[in-house]
Amino acid sequence: MITTLITFTLSAQAQVKFGIKAGVNLANISQNYEDSDDEINTKSRLALNLGVTVDYAISEKVSFQSGLSFSGKGFALNLKEPYDGYETEGVKGYSRLALNYLEIPVNVAYKIKDFQIYAGPYLAVGISGKSKYDYSITYDYGSESYTFEDEGSYDYKPVFGEVSAADFSDDSEPFRALDYGLNLGVGYDVGPVVLSLGYSLGLGNITPKYEGSTADPSDFKFSNRVLNVSVAYFLGE
Repeated sequence: MITTLITFTLSAQAQVKFGIKAGVNLANISQNYEDSDDEINTKSRLALNLGVTVDYAISEKVSFQSGLSFSGKGFALNLKEPYDGYETEGVKGYSRLALNYLEIPVNVAYKIKDFQIYAGPYLAVGISGKSKYDYSITYDYGSESYTFEDEGSYDYKPVFGEVSAADFSDDSEPFRALDYGLNLGVGYDVGPVVLSLGYSLGLGNITPKYEGSTADPSDFKFSNRVLNVSVAYFLGE
């Protein structure tokens, strides 16, 4: 009986692989304004994706994959003339929003020799954020012109539930901490190393609900979109 138990334990352990993962996110957002067509023309920004990963094989071709990662999201915004149809002259500059999450994926992978296709949901919790901006606007009045310039940064604070006045300050703004969505990707095994290309479709809305406001956050929906490239190294392979 002891021999059988040891054999079963070793067999079960052989099905589980643990590894470390590092990669790059190309992050952006999706916008959906219920009563307006004034969505801003955002660009993608580069961010890090670091963490640990686990692969639990339930057969030769199918496995569950999960882990915990630090995942950078957000977007970039380049201001230029003309800016999204607005007539203001001489708009130049940029804005960058970085949102940082702890993320847990729950994927199912189907393997064909050294290739794999994976898909599944993810759950993420925002832990920090920061916005930086530097822009100028030049107004022309006949032979005279006036240029307004501004630059700086402020923090984005993750919040749960409704946002109160206490969540705002001169150097911080709130965003909804909980994020969730779907993953889809492909991978290629090179010994203990797995190269992956994936896409995360955010289904959650990072716009919070404001205390005492009649506005519906779903009328101003911002959702994360992330294309990522990563390398995982599995220990003991």
